[in-house]
Amino acid sequence: MDFAIEDSDDQRAFRTVVRDWLGKNIPDGMEHTIDTGDLTLEQYQLRRELGRRLGAQGWLYPTMPKKYGGGDLPIEHVVILHDEIGRAGFSIPPYYDAGGRMSAPTILVWGSEEHKDRFLPPICKGEVRTWQLLREPGAGSDLAGIKMTAKRDGGDYVVNGQKVFVGSSHGADYSWTIVVTDPDAKRHENVSWLMIPMDLPGISVVPLDLL
Repeated sequence: MDFAIEDSDDQRAFRTVVRDWLGKNIPDGMEHTIDTGDLTLEQYQLRRELGRRLGAQGWLYPTMPKKYGGGDLPIEHVVILHDEIGRAGFSIPPYYDAGGRMSAPTILVWGSEEHKDRFLPPICKGEVRTWQLLREPGAGSDLAGIKMTAKRDGGDYVVNGQKVFVGSSHGADYSWTIVVTDPDAKRHENVSWLMIPMDLPGISVVPLDLL
C-alpha cells in the first residue's frame, strides 16, 4: 500500500513557481549553515537581501494578510514554500528573526490599526529585523520577575534595565521586550510590551562570554 502524499495540480504548479523563483533569487555566494546566529557580516547581508526578496513576494511571512505585506497563502502553499526553501538549504526567514516570528502575530491579534500599519509592513517585507528581549540576570523563564522599568515622560517611555541571552549577532532594527510599567501592581499585571528602535541613544549591546 502506498501512503505517499502527492501534490494536487494546483500544488504542483505552485511548487514549480517557488522552485524556479528560488533558483533565480537566492543571492550568489549565500552559504548554508546550521547556526544562523554565527554568520559573517557578508553572509548575514546576503540573507537579509533574500529576506527582502521574499518579502516583496509576500513569502517572508506568508500567512500574514496581504495588506500588511504578507502573502495570505493557504496552508498547503505555506508548507510547499517551507519545503522548497528547505530543499535549497535555508529557512523562512533566512536569518534569526524570532522577534518577528512572535511579535508580528502578536501585533496582528492585539495591536491597534495604528500599530499594525506602522510595524507589520516593514517586518513582513524584510525591511527591519527584530530581536526579542525577555530574560534578565535575575529573571529567566519567569517573566513576572523582570526588573527593567519603563516610565512615562510626556509622549515617550524612559527605559532602564538589562536583558541577557539575546540570540544572533549583527544587530537588529527593533527589539520587542517586556518591561515593568506599574511597579505597584500585582505580578503578571504590572508589565507591558514595548517595541524599541535599537538606534536610540543610551542602548548598548555587549557580548556575553560563555563556556
